[in-house]
Order: sequence, then C-alpha cells, then structure tokens
Amino acid sequence: MEEGIPQNPSSPASQPPLNLPHQYNNFLSTENDLEIPLVGNHGSTDQEIESAFSRLTISRTTPSRHLQETLNSIMPADSAPLALNFGEKSQAHGNHGGVNGPFGSLGPHQNINVGPETMDFFGRNPCIHPGDHELSLMRYHEKHNFWDASCADDRFSSLHGKKQLAREANNHVPIVSSSLQRNFCSLGCNNCNNFCSPLSSCYSNQHLYHQQQDLSLANVRGRIASLAKDKHWSGVLNLKLEEGLSTEEIDMILQEVMGFLSDLMKDQFGYQFVQKLFVVCSEIQRTWIILAITKFPFKLISICLNSYGSKAMQKLLEKLSTPQQIAVVMSALSLDAIALANDINGHHVIQYCVRNFPGEYNKHLFNEIAKNCFKIATNQSGCCVVQSCVEYSRGAAQERLLNVIIQNAVYLAENPYGNYVVQQLIGMGIQEVTTQLLRKCQGYFASFSCNKYASNVVEKFLEKSGERHCAVIIMELLSSPYASMLLVDPFGNFVIQKALPRATGHIREALINLIHVNVPSMKRNIYGRKILDWFEKRKHQNA
Repeated sequence: MEEGIPQNPSSPASQPPLNLPHQYNNFLSTENDLEIPLVGNHGSTDQEIESAFSRLTISRTTPSRHLQETLNSIMPADSAPLALNFGEKSQAHGNHGGVNGPFGSLGPHQNINVGPETMDFFGRNPCIHPGDHELSLMRYHEKHNFWDASCADDRFSSLHGKKQLAREANNHVPIVSSSLQRNFCSLGCNNCNNFCSPLSSCYSNQHLYHQQQDLSLANVRGRIASLAKDKHWSGVLNLKLEEGLSTEEIDMILQEVMGFLSDLMKDQFGYQFVQKLFVVCSEIQRTWIILAITKFPFKLISICLNSYGSKAMQKLLEKLSTPQQIAVVMSALSLDAIALANDINGHHVIQYCVRNFPGEYNKHLFNEIAKNCFKIATNQSGCCVVQSCVEYSRGAAQERLLNVIIQNAVYLAENPYGNYVVQQLIGMGIQEVTTQLLRKCQGYFASFSCNKYASNVVEKFLEKSGERHCAVIIMELLSSPYASMLLVDPFGNFVIQKALPRATGHIREALINLIHVNVPSMKRNIYGRKILDWFEKRKHQNA
C-alpha cells in the first residue's frame, strides 16, 4: 500500500478549486506530489480489481511547517478559511495540523462526515442561535452545499461533504468553549434520535449550571435579547444573572434589551429573564427600565394584558423603591384603568398596586374606577378590583366609591358579579352605608328573593343587618302578593329559611302562619320541603 492513504477511503478525491486565493497554494499545490501511476505494470492481465485498487492513492502530503504561517497569513477580507472563532493557533497545534470546527477535529484535507454520530455542536453553523438545538430539522445542503443529511434518518450517517466548510461572512456569536460542545445524551433518552443537543430537555439543571459557568457575556453580545426568548438559553442567562454580575455587565445587558423589553416581558421564556433582571438591577438602572416601558403607555398596557407580561410587571412593581418610580408607573397605568381592571391578566396588576401602594399614589386610579364603577363591577375580573378598591381606599376616595355603588345597588344586586360588590358593602358593617343600601333596595326585596343573584344580597341583609333592618325586609316579603310563591321558589326558600331565625314578635308569628297555610302545597314541592325540614330540625334541637 502506498503511503499517504486518506483517513476516509470512501470519500471522493478532492480537487483544488480554481478560484481559491494564493494563500491556499501551500495546501493544494501538487508540485511536490509524487507521480505514482494508479495501476502498476502487472504480468497478468486477469489481475483482480481488488489488487488493482489496493495500489490506488489520492492523498497529498501537507508539510506541517506551512501550517502556522498559513493560519496567520490568511486575511479575512480575501479568503474564507475553516470556521475558527478563537485560539486558532492553539487549536491547530492541539489537533496536529487540524482545526476545531463545528463537527469536531478536522484535518486540513479530511472529508466531513455529516450525520447523527458525527454531529458535535449546537446547530446549523458555528453561531449560537435560539432554537438551534432542534437538530432533527437541519438540512445542510441548503447552506453548505452538502447532500441532504437529515439527522432524523440514520441512512445518511456517513455522507461526505463536497467542499471544504467555509467560514460564514457574518458570524453573529463566537463559538463558546469546548466544554459546551459535548452534546451527546448520556442518559439514553428514548425520545432522542440517536443524539441530543446540549440544551435539550434531557439535560439536567446541573448541565445548565456548567454551561452558565463557561459562558461569557462577551460571547453572546448582540444576541442577548433573542437568546432570552429561547427555552434553554433563557435558563442559562437566568443562572448567569443569579450568579451575580457587575454594574458594567448589567449596563451592557440593559443597552441590548432596552428596546425589546415589551417583547421580552410578553414572551413565555423572556419574561423570566426580565424578572431576574429587575432583581439584580440597581435603583438607577431600574429607573431606566421604568422610563423605557412608560414612555409609550399603550405598550405598558399591552404588557399588563398579557399573561406573561402581567407576571413580569408585578415583579417590577415589587421592586419599586422610590416615590418617583411609583408615581411614574401609576400615572401610566391609570390612563386605561378600565381595560386593565376588566382583563383576566391586567386586574392582577391593578390589585397589586391597590394593595401595596399608599392611597396617595392610587388617587387617580380610584377616581377612574369610580367613574366607571358599574362597567367594572359587572365584570368577572372587574368586580374583584372594585372590592379591593373599596377595602384599601380611605377618606374621600372610599366615600366616592361607596356612593357610586349605592346609587347602582339595584342593578348590581341582580348581576352575576355586581352582587358580590353589594354584599361586600353590607358585610362592612357600617351602619350608615347599610341604611342607605336598604333604602335604595326597598320595594325590590320580593323580586330579589326570586333572583339567583339578588337573593344572595337579601340573605346578606338578613344575616348582617340589625333587628330593625331585618323587620323592614321581612314585612315587605309578607306584604307581597307573591309571598306564598317564595315558599316553593328555588331561591326564595333560602331567603325564608334565613328570615325565620331573624324574625321576632308579631312578625315571626305572621311568617309562621304563612307557612302553616301553605303546608299541603309545600309537601308536594322539593323546595317547600326544605323549609319544613328546617322546622323539624329545630324541634329536635329544642327537645
């Protein structure tokens, strides 16, 4: 066998391209190659093909003395060398004349194997891109003139490249250290197609921790905003933030992400990165963030209306430390308090402000809630906001809210959500408020008692009001032409059961007489029997 047999005999012999610059001449020149015939002079013409091919050679010897000069002399503007990102000399010497590319250690003339058993990096090129761990979708021929080498099919595990892999003109991010290039799954994951990317779900938090230890922010500079939205890289960045960064490093991150805060806060992975960033920022840096997101209030509102943005915003509110910061945020949020209060995500932001900030900062917010009280109180999320405002407001702000609710009490009582607001006012036990509500609802108690939602308000009146107020309500029920209907009504029967222990004197006697008169019809009705059962229980208790 002739010397210089190539490492991979199944690959086609490479020919020197005609258009390569002069720096490659030392690698590809054939002037010093020995002129060895492909087939020797044999005595027999029936020589077997195997013997003939055994004398075949397609190698060219590359003098190692030219390697260092070649690596250092290639100018980026004039040529496209193999992908080296840092430490070219040390990598070359460490591999005996080869270079460290995205597919492992390659010799100067070694053919490139593409496939699951030979992949050894993050994705489609030496750059770090979000989502590059989805290796099963790679098609190398589209960018590097490779044959289709889909990693999901083992049939292409030993395909060879036709050309030498060149450096991309625009490498967004340098290749990180070699410790991050161990991407084979050692866990034997059944969900993997023979291999896993280093940031796949197979990797534990310990692997992310090691990656965070090896990662330098300089390596991902210019890509932090996009990497923060990646499922796995966001975890690495979060660990980096938890580890602790200098003020200068945080400033660098803020400069990159400041224009993308809205998108990051609304992203399912980016919002976690932003939350961590809020925590590690100083007071001044946090002020920059606040000014950035409140510059356009409609963007701030859109953040709060998002499920992820709402969580990120609450973390920011939690970290506000100066009156100026609180005032700026509250001023922006108050501009569209209705949309926030009535939103399933936005109402959490409003309630956090109401419960945690002093009343003077929420003054404008309380005014907006009071102006649109009925619209907000009749909403599933909004009714919770109104109740929080009533509970935490003080002075004139609370008085204004109470007056608006009392004026709309009849309509709110019959609403699926507004009735909770009215019940809250009754439960506060403020005598003057209860009296005003009673007066507002007088004449409606009989119809309220047959309403699914308003009947709860009547029961609350009977439970929390004094004896005098209860007497007024029960007398109105007894004097109604529909009094007997309450005994067999799906909701009215509960009102009667509440009224029985609260009635006294002649009012109690009138109520019991009404029940005795209607006993035959009540026994034939499922709801009427509930009232009779109540009497039976009381008899056993008094016996």
